[in-house]
Amino acid sequence: MTDTLTPILPQDARDLYLDDRKEDASYDTRETIEPGVDFFIEWCESEEITNMNEVSGRELTEYKRYCKKNTSKNIVSLNGLLSVLRRFLVYCVQIDGVRQNVPDKVPIPDVPDDEDVCYEKPTDKEVERALNYLEKYEPGSRRHVEYAIMKEISSRAGALRAIDVGDVDQEEQAIKFKHRPHRDHKDVKGTPLKNGNDGQRDVNVSQELMELIQQYLNNPDRHHVSDKFGRQPLLTTRHGRPKVGTIRRDLYKLTRPCIHSNECPHDRDIDSCEAVQNNHASKCPSSYTPHPLRRWSIEHQIDQGVPKDKLSDRVDVSVPVLNKHYDLRSEERKRKQRLKVYERLFEGYGDKEETLDQSVIDNLTDDDGMLDPVALHELIAESEKSLDEISTSNQSGKEEKEYEQQRKGDQTSFEDFTGSNAISQPVALPVVGGTILGKWLPDRLQRELQDMDPQPDTPTCPSTNRAVKGAAAYTLYVIMVAVNFTLLGIIPV
Repeated sequence: MTDTLTPILPQDARDLYLDDRKEDASYDTRETIEPGVDFFIEWCESEEITNMNEVSGRELTEYKRYCKKNTSKNIVSLNGLLSVLRRFLVYCVQIDGVRQNVPDKVPIPDVPDDEDVCYEKPTDKEVERALNYLEKYEPGSRRHVEYAIMKEISSRAGALRAIDVGDVDQEEQAIKFKHRPHRDHKDVKGTPLKNGNDGQRDVNVSQELMELIQQYLNNPDRHHVSDKFGRQPLLTTRHGRPKVGTIRRDLYKLTRPCIHSNECPHDRDIDSCEAVQNNHASKCPSSYTPHPLRRWSIEHQIDQGVPKDKLSDRVDVSVPVLNKHYDLRSEERKRKQRLKVYERLFEGYGDKEETLDQSVIDNLTDDDGMLDPVALHELIAESEKSLDEISTSNQSGKEEKEYEQQRKGDQTSFEDFTGSNAISQPVALPVVGGTILGKWLPDRLQRELQDMDPQPDTPTCPSTNRAVKGAAAYTLYVIMVAVNFTLLGIIPV
């Protein structure tokens, strides 16, 4: 040890550090680093380290082994935990608590490319099932609004809880996301956005989502409360604005498959499964948090062709990050989607009939002479929709024509008797007449018999006049059938 170090208890160094971080760290950051530093202090106590001056490279290596053995953290989480420790030790250097080279000896593991990204997301069917369940059993509830907003506009849970009633613009069908960290209250969490002021944005929403939000605001079960700062949150609990953990638990409980289908894809006994209990919903392998739903929403919008520069502002993610972590389309799919654009702008690509006239291209061009990608995408989508409708219509018409031909082939048509050859033969005239009467009489007889059928609140016996008419019609029908058969030689004279 050197004389330049000042003895200090690990706990005292911890208190000084966390108090110092109040000046530059957000509430959320402090909530992240505090448990990380506390875990290191607990280890110091277990190793009977009472002076930070004693910490060196050997102790740090032992601490890493301790972390791997006593936590369930993966390499990404372990990297974060040891990074928190390194930042703490840098502060300890400033207060002469550890030697200057100690922070660099923290054995922080390297994280492979993309290892720090979670690619888990629900399937389209799982998203649909969750929404169907909410629409049927919890319409206009807080969980319904939470899920619908995250599904449609890919918002983070922190941004979702930050929405105030006044941030919802019904007339413009938009939601305003505002950064309100409340720095004057260091020990009270405000409603910050992840990227601070850069994350502030106005987001368009569908009419359906806006109507759902209004339904929730009118829901008598909604708690009409204010938060700690006197603001009116959109999402509420009995105690005010929900925490991020509350929203996370809402999704864990909602996304268990047994809730939607009463079946378990993991072959668990539902009656005895621990995850069936709401306070253990996170133990279901199929349940998920807001982030997988956010990932599904972003990838869905990319796959539908939303331009990334527009999507970037909407979901508060840079275009490079969208390209690296969210655009998971195959290269073949990307090529085909690009071809849809090129074949409309240039001759010689794809279907030449799809190439747009110059006048149409001019209408898609903005004041800077650049094509509006959104307008072009809408035009492509509209043309594909029209083609699908024409194809469906042609298929339906074809099926109806085939059915009609088959139906006609199963019976003798009226034209078979009324063609030029038939009319030119005198002997055919009685047959034609019989055929006409034969087509009219069964319909007439059927109507008479239906009228004779007893209806509710009517007499069960027909009147004398109606009975006589029915019998006469039936008799005439039998006579005409006999005449036809005689003329055709089926019944000998």
